[in-house]
Amino acid sequence: MHTITPTRADPFIWAVLAVAVGTQAAGSIVSQGVYILVPFWRDAFGVSLATASLAVTVMNGTQILTMFSLGRAIDRFGERVVVGIAMLGMGAAMAAAAMAPSLPLLLVCMALMGGVYAAVQPGGTRAIMRWFPPQHRGIATGFRQAAVPFGTAIAAAALPIIAAAHGWQAAVGLQAVVALAGALLFLTLYREGGAATTSTGGALPVRQLIPQLGQDRDFWPVLRAGIAMSAFQFTLTAHAIGYMADSLQLGIAVAASLFATAQLLGIPGRVLLPWASDTLFPGRRVRSLGAVMLLGALAAIALLSLSPGDATWMLVCVLIAIGLFGIGWFPLYILQVAEMAPKSSIASTVSFATTLCMIVMALGPFVFGLIVDLAGYRMAWLLLTAPVVLTALPLLVSARRTVAA
Repeated sequence: MHTITPTRADPFIWAVLAVAVGTQAAGSIVSQGVYILVPFWRDAFGVSLATASLAVTVMNGTQILTMFSLGRAIDRFGERVVVGIAMLGMGAAMAAAAMAPSLPLLLVCMALMGGVYAAVQPGGTRAIMRWFPPQHRGIATGFRQAAVPFGTAIAAAALPIIAAAHGWQAAVGLQAVVALAGALLFLTLYREGGAATTSTGGALPVRQLIPQLGQDRDFWPVLRAGIAMSAFQFTLTAHAIGYMADSLQLGIAVAASLFATAQLLGIPGRVLLPWASDTLFPGRRVRSLGAVMLLGALAAIALLSLSPGDATWMLVCVLIAIGLFGIGWFPLYILQVAEMAPKSSIASTVSFATTLCMIVMALGPFVFGLIVDLAGYRMAWLLLTAPVVLTALPLLVSARRTVAA
């Protein structure tokens, strides 16, 4: 089931990494920019914020529906063709959205865009697996995943200014251009191949893939850990500012600026944690993931333990830990999932795992809000961190070693 890799890396891998990072950043500018433009669509179409937010809902919903199918397509036809065509589709959908005269038509465009964007994550992960030997996969995956918050930061800085000055259509048009540029980058510069992984056989259908994955005794513990951390990260993102503003009496503006610091620290965290794992603890990525999860949970509990009037430096230290561990965990997880996959179904496995994570990303903030309304923040925080701790502990005792170079 596991990949067999050479002892020496092809020098071309760093060019592959640059292309993968650029493509992921372009995809993030487009997809995450949808969140940022919701208030502009609310004002433009004269609807409520909840109604305008349906753009995010349909985008994420179609990602969930198409993720596994696109993963199988990548395993069958290669990441260059599928990801390139998908990003062309993103560009076309955003170009159509820029001309949408009504919110329903805009929502159709967002649904189409989300449906094809689902190819970017499994395609990029498969590219890393195909080209990089194990000793470089951690740092490569870290850089590629750091492109997600980096692209989000670019979108947050540029799109509101453009929308305010020239209208939301101009901002969406820019997203279309970015998507097309990402497609051209991937189609023209990326090449299939790489000595690190050679796919044999066809991509497995889900009814065969899941039993085969289950033969690896560590797969389900790792998958459960990723699901718990996905709920943890995105629920924290949705509710931490409100919690700090209300319970710590900071006010929205101060709470938002402090939490933004934690988000920014997640960018180097996504690079440094995989690098540290593969450099300091080679072959022990599963244990590293478990340790990072526990540190993230402890940081969240520390946030809960703070009181109004505590020194600001204490809150800043807690938020730094949340940024590093609560956001920086994902490359360790997604790379471990990919290395557990059958060689013919790397993208399919990543898509399967990512789909489950996306479902809890959507449900987590809603469930957390219900618990806050019924039992208060303390109970909600404890119920949020408990699954993280419970799924992290089995990883700390795992005997698995990463495939050696």
